[in-house]
Amino acid sequence: MRVITLPALHNKQIPLGVYVEGVKRAKRHPGATFPHGLTTWWPTTGAEILRQFRRGMHERINDRIPYMERGD
Repeated sequence: MRVITLPALHNKQIPLGVYVEGVKRAKRHPGATFPHGLTTWWPTTGAEILRQFRRGMHERINDRIPYMERGD
């Protein structure tokens, strides 16, 4: 099972599906405040969560880590 590690929650690992659903919820409600972001532990708006998601996406692209070396 693929998991995502969230620095905001002391590196807690969550299933990929839960992560994707959370990002989709933030996209549907950009003005809503969520208990934490993807990289922040304080209350964060949906718009900021999307910025954090995009920043992380660009970091993963630019790191160029081959799929086989990413781990589970």
